[in-house]
Amino acid sequence: MARPRTPLLSLEKIHTGALELVDELGDFTIPQLAQRLGVSPSSLYHHVQGRPEIINGMRSIIGAQALAGFPPGDGSWQEQAAAWTRNYRKVLSLHAKAIPLLVGEAVTDSPTLEIYERLAALLAGAGFDDAQVILGISVLDILCLGSSVDTAGPSAAWQASPESEPVLHRAMTAGAEPLSGRSEAAFEAGLTAALAYLASLPRRNSGAYPGDDAG
Repeated sequence: MARPRTPLLSLEKIHTGALELVDELGDFTIPQLAQRLGVSPSSLYHHVQGRPEIINGMRSIIGAQALAGFPPGDGSWQEQAAAWTRNYRKVLSLHAKAIPLLVGEAVTDSPTLEIYERLAALLAGAGFDDAQVILGISVLDILCLGSSVDTAGPSAAWQASPESEPVLHRAMTAGAEPLSGRSEAAFEAGLTAALAYLASLPRRNSGAYPGDDAG
């Protein structure tokens, strides 16, 4: 009787399987991943050294998905930065459970580095100096990551009581904005504030983009 064939492994299969587990469960272990792929844990270690390498591979998949959806670079730097932020957040939101794992490792994969290089080039081209470029990337990155995690949570994020938290309870039950749109509205408010703050910074060579209104 022929022996059952062991499934062929590739880095793509390993990284995709890990990301699927994280999307479902919020984390993964090597035994769980091996079971998902139909192989032994020792077989995985013939291809990867451990969790950090797999997490970096997961990030590469997400980065490639984000790159595929980036719109062409048209408009003012604010419009392009807003498009960058909205697109990246959209993709991250699809994998919100992976974000706690991703932020624990430095970015080293090419697709994700290219995402940040695009934003760095945009800000530098708009006249921001190197320190301001890092500040701008950090502000928009934190907005993307935090808002993406929020999309995975319940719409009613606070279980307030009319007795012990009357003001919060009243705001949640009588607010003009429906709770179902809370996360999206908060993201857009944060994006508007972030871009306004960056636009207020003194810059060199401002006016490089149409409609540039540098401070």
